Amino acid sequence: MPTKRSSSNSPVPQQPTGRLILSGLTAFGYHGNKPAERKLGQTFTADLEVTIDTRKAAATDRIEDTISYPLLEKTARQILEGNPANLLETAILKHPEVRQVTVRVSKRPPLPNLNAFTVEITRPAD
Repeated sequence: MPTKRSSSNSPVPQQPTGRLILSGLTAFGYHGNKPAERKLGQTFTADLEVTIDTRKAAATDRIEDTISYPLLEKTARQILEGNPANLLETAILKHPEVRQVTVRVSKRPPLPNLNAFTVEITRPAD
């Protein structure tokens, strides 16, 4: 006899419904663990995957009701080109529309036989 699937009476919360992905943002900055990296600077490449709730923008059909690519790019560039900092994702999460962000930052290490060093961090909004 087949079993009947149990149904839950609790409503399923609606999740954020979209992602904005920025790939290959390149900027020169003064970040790093070594004093020379912070003094001489280097080129960084960043990729952002930003999860957003698009329900309001979908309902109103207004770009103003979501976050734009240019605003995310500007925020990331300010961090990458600005004063030494460690956490690009913290700046992205300050935008209230952002529910979660994955940040990948790459740089060319001064090591033979290695093209790039990349760190990836995923953080949800608090």
